[in-house]
Amino acid sequence: MLNIGMTELLTFGIIALLVLGPDKLPEAARFAGKWYGKFKRMISNVQNDIDRELRMSELREQMQNEMKRIQELELKMQAQMQELQQSHSAIEQQQQNSVTENKNLFLTYIPLTQQKYSMLYRHPLPSVMPCTNKMGTAVVDCLEQLPELKVAV
Repeated sequence: MLNIGMTELLTFGIIALLVLGPDKLPEAARFAGKWYGKFKRMISNVQNDIDRELRMSELREQMQNEMKRIQELELKMQAQMQELQQSHSAIEQQQQNSVTENKNLFLTYIPLTQQKYSMLYRHPLPSVMPCTNKMGTAVVDCLEQLPELKVAV
């Protein structure tokens, strides 16, 4: 704080002894010590307050940066949620369309005795009707041109 060496303190003490005398010198030293302590505490309190304010301003700045980052992430998440909802609704619509398409189809099962693999044929109802015999079972020759699903048994 104050750059005072030993020679300056000795000179100051001799001048105080000559001016105040030996009777009042201890009282003056106590008084100067009290004021020096108060002054030093006041300076340290001011430094602590300044440091605290600087830390608070840094924390506020960091908090604002984090809040901005959180808001950006929230916007990204909302956009992703909207995309997911749109894709989910599109998938549901496709599933509903495929269910309605599958209602117009029926599967024909051809057992292993007639083919190498058991076959499931998916075909529309009107094209199958002429290919059935009197008992309602499918005729293999008529179904060969239809798309097939092989089932392992």
